[in-house]
Amino acid sequence: MLTTEEYSRILDVLEREPNKGEVAVFEAMWSEHCSYKSSKRWFHLFNVKAPYVELGIGEGAGLINLGDDLLVGIGLESHNHPSAISPYDGAATGVGGIIRDILSQGCKPIAILDAIRFGELEKSQHSQYLLENVVRGISFYGNCCGIPTVGGEVEFAPQFENNCLVNAMCVGVVQKSKVVRSIAAKPGSFLVLYGARTGRDGIHGVSFASKDLSDKSDRDRPAVQIGDPLMEKILIDVTLELVEKELLDGLQDLGGGGLSCAVSEMTHKGNTGAIIRLEDIHLREDDMEPWEILVSESQERMLAVVECDKLDEVVSILNRQDLTYGVIGEVTDNSHCIAYSRGEKIVDLPVDLIVDGFPEPERITEKPDYLKEEDSVVPDFEDLNQEIIKLLSSPNIGSKAWVYQQYDQHVQTQTVVPAGSDAAVLRLDNGKHIALSLDCNSFMVYLDPYNGTANSAAEAMRNLIATGAKPLAFVDCLNFGNPENPDSYWQFVESIKGLGQFSHDFNIPVVGGNVSLYNESFIEDKRERINPSPTIGMIGIIENPEKLIKNSFQEKGNFVVTIGECDGNLNGSEFLRNNFGILQGKISQYDKQKEVSSRKAIENLNQSGYIKSCHDVSNGGLITALAEMTFENEIGVKLDLLENDSFIKLKLEEFLFAETPSRYVIEIHSEHIESATKIIEGKVSFNIIGKTNSQPKIEIENFLILEIKQLKNAWNKAISQYMED
Repeated sequence: MLTTEEYSRILDVLEREPNKGEVAVFEAMWSEHCSYKSSKRWFHLFNVKAPYVELGIGEGAGLINLGDDLLVGIGLESHNHPSAISPYDGAATGVGGIIRDILSQGCKPIAILDAIRFGELEKSQHSQYLLENVVRGISFYGNCCGIPTVGGEVEFAPQFENNCLVNAMCVGVVQKSKVVRSIAAKPGSFLVLYGARTGRDGIHGVSFASKDLSDKSDRDRPAVQIGDPLMEKILIDVTLELVEKELLDGLQDLGGGGLSCAVSEMTHKGNTGAIIRLEDIHLREDDMEPWEILVSESQERMLAVVECDKLDEVVSILNRQDLTYGVIGEVTDNSHCIAYSRGEKIVDLPVDLIVDGFPEPERITEKPDYLKEEDSVVPDFEDLNQEIIKLLSSPNIGSKAWVYQQYDQHVQTQTVVPAGSDAAVLRLDNGKHIALSLDCNSFMVYLDPYNGTANSAAEAMRNLIATGAKPLAFVDCLNFGNPENPDSYWQFVESIKGLGQFSHDFNIPVVGGNVSLYNESFIEDKRERINPSPTIGMIGIIENPEKLIKNSFQEKGNFVVTIGECDGNLNGSEFLRNNFGILQGKISQYDKQKEVSSRKAIENLNQSGYIKSCHDVSNGGLITALAEMTFENEIGVKLDLLENDSFIKLKLEEFLFAETPSRYVIEIHSEHIESATKIIEGKVSFNIIGKTNSQPKIEIENFLILEIKQLKNAWNKAISQYMED
C-alpha cells in the first residue's frame, strides 16, 4: 500500500488523482522489493569497478570478462516470503526468476546455486516440511530446465522458523558481441511479449514481499507465482536463438511488478517512453482487469525490444517454436508510459516518476538491546570425544548430501567439482575453469553485523582460494528484518558497511544482487526476526586447471599445516551454539592484513606445486576441517601439539573449535615441506601440526583418538535422520 506521503507526491507531480491502474503501478514500483527505497542510498559504499567488469549493478546479471571475449553472467535473488507460505512453488519460481535474469543479458544459464535457511529440524516438523518442499521445488525446476545445481549452503536456527530464506543464484555465459541490455533506447522499436500466457498468479507479489509475515499471511497465497519449468526450457532455447542471430535490441524478464516494472525500467534506462496495448497480451483468464494485467507476475515471460526491420524474423522464430507472443506496443520518445485497453487509456505516467520518483522514507538506526560483548564461558564437559560427535551431528556442520543429491549436478557435462566441497568448479568451453561459492554465517552477523558480514565475504573468498581460484567479483542477497524498526535497520546499515569495506580491501567488485527486507513475523502478537543474513555469491577463475586443489587428504605420510593463527575465540561458534545453546560475546574481528597474508601463502604454495589438498577453517573450527578432509579417502591424521607454539597458548577446545577467520589447513608432501616453509616463513603465521597416515582415525597426541567411521556416520546423518522415515 502507498503511504500518505507517497500518495501526496503522486498528486503533486500529476496534478490530478491517479486512476485504479496507475495506483496499481505505483504500489508495485514503489514497493520496497522493486524500489530499494530503504537500501540503495547505501550502495555507494560498494566497490563496483574492475577492468574486467563489463556490466555491473542495475540489470539482471553482472557480466565478467574472462578473456577471449567470453563473459560470465552472475545474479542472486531472494524468494523468501513466497517460500514461507508455499515452499514448493515459492522456491521453484525463485529459481525460474534468477534463470531469466541471467537470460535477459543474453547468457546461456550453466549453473544454479542456492542458499536456504530454516528453523531447527530436530524441534520442528514445520521446518522439515519447508526444507523438503523447498528442495523439491529447486530440484524439479532446475532439473527440468537442464541446468545443474552445483552448490550452495544450508543453515538452521530457530529465528528462521516462521521466516525461511530461499536465495537462488544463477551463472551463465555469453560472447561479448552477443550481449543484450535491459534497455529500450530506440523510439519506433516494437515491444514483443513472449512466453507463457498472463494470469492472476503473482498479483501483489512485490507488495506481499514488502511487509512482515503474520498468522494471516496464508491469505496471500495467490501472490505466489506458479512455475512451469518445461515452458522455461522452451523460453531459454528460443531466447538464445534470438540472441545468437542478434535480433534483439533489448530484453528483460517479467518478474516482480510484472509488465509495469519491465516497461518502465527499460524505458527509464533508455530515456524513452512506451505505448502498450493490453488487448494484445494473451491471457489465461479472459475476465482479467487492465490493472491486473499490468502487475501480474505470471512466470516464464520475457519482454523484447525489436527494431522494425527485424520484427518479421523474430515473429517467424516464435511461430516456428509455437511460442505464444504478442506485439504489444512501441518505444516512444515522450518519456511517458502509456497503456491502453481496447482504445481506453488506462495509464499515462512519467517514467521517471514511476521508477525513482518516490519520496525517500526516513529511516532511523539504533543498536539492538540484545548485543552484549561479555565473552562466553565454556561449560564444563566430561567427554571431548562426544562433544566432537555432537558438533558433527549438527545440521549446520554435517553433510548436506540429503539436499544436493536431489539435484542434477552434472547435466551439460561442465561440472568438475560438484556440491559438497569448499566451492563448485565448472569447465568452460575455452578450457578455463570457474569456481563458485555461496556463503553467510548469520550467527556471526547477528552478534556483530559489520565484522560478521566482512568475515562472511572473506569466507566466500577463502572457499575459492582453497580450490586454487582467483576471486573476481561477487553478488549479494541482503536478507534483513523490517527497516522501519531502528534496530533491524541498524543491522542492515552496519552489514552494508562491512561488505563495502571488504569489497574495497580486496578489489573484488559487487556486480549485482538483491535486497530482501521485512523478514519479520508477528505470530500471536509476538515479534520474530531472522538472523541478519547477507548472502555472498562469489566467482573466481582457475586459469590453469592443473592448479585445481583437492579438498580431501590425498596420501599418507604427508605433513598437515595450518595457515593463519587461531585466536581461541569461541564466541559465535557452532560448538557453543549447538552443544551448549550459547550465542553471545564479541566475535573475531575482520582483519584485512591477516586475510591477505593467508591468501598469498596459499597462492604462492599452489603456484609452486606444493599443496596436495586444502580446506579453509570456518564453521565448526579446525576439528571440522580435519574431519571433512579425512572422509573421502579415509586417510587419517595424527596431530602432534604439545610442542606447537600456537597450541600451547590455548585450551584444547579453543584450538579445535574456534572459528577464527583467515585460516586454512593444507597437506604438503613430505619431500616438499622444507621448500614450502621457506616460501611462507616470516610472511604468515603457520604451524606444522601433524602428518597423515593410513590409520582411519584422527589422533591427537595419545589422549584423544577419533575413529573416522564414527565421525563420518554422525556427519552423514546430521540432516537425513530428520528427513527420512
